[in-house]
Amino acid sequence: MNDSATPHRRRRHGLPLAAIIAMAVLALAACGSGGSPSSSAAGSTSSPSAVAYSTCIRSHGVAKFPDPGSAGQVPKSDPQQLGVSSSQLQAAEQACQHLIPATGSTAEQQQETQCSMADNCSQAVVQQWMSGLRTLAQCLRAHGEPNWPDPIISSAGGHQAGPHFPYAEAGIDHHSPQVLAKVQVCIDLTGFQGLPLP
Repeated sequence: MNDSATPHRRRRHGLPLAAIIAMAVLALAACGSGGSPSSSAAGSTSSPSAVAYSTCIRSHGVAKFPDPGSAGQVPKSDPQQLGVSSSQLQAAEQACQHLIPATGSTAEQQQETQCSMADNCSQAVVQQWMSGLRTLAQCLRAHGEPNWPDPIISSAGGHQAGPHFPYAEAGIDHHSPQVLAKVQVCIDLTGFQGLPLP
């Protein structure tokens, strides 16, 4: 992927927050415990649901909606790219939300992935996620990442606002093995159950 050198979401040229979250989960899983049964099981079940989700979106009037990527991730596009209105895309996403793959190794990760992919996160989910990310940020600052920023809530590409860390402003390469190792240490220390790298 050629955008790994520019990790901040604004440098992804309109890549939606949900796609960034899905890639972060996949990147963290790849750098984790070396293919645990839960991560490989999640990968094997995500592709059929992602295909069903794309098919469902197209059947709800968004004919240009793409098929899943090679890793089985649910694709997301802006309404303009798909040739539909925002309300038409939102209606299709909400109608097909039940088909979004439950990716992640915890119930909280699965809930956050599903709601962000469908642009339909409740305020309670967002606040729980933000609380966990703040705890994770405090731990990272205490464990070798003194510039780690607090999470913020913002939107990208017309999608629902969601939590993320503003990496670029802090000068952090959140794809580096060293940073990912520290994130894993803090996940273990804090018991963090959410999506760590939005």
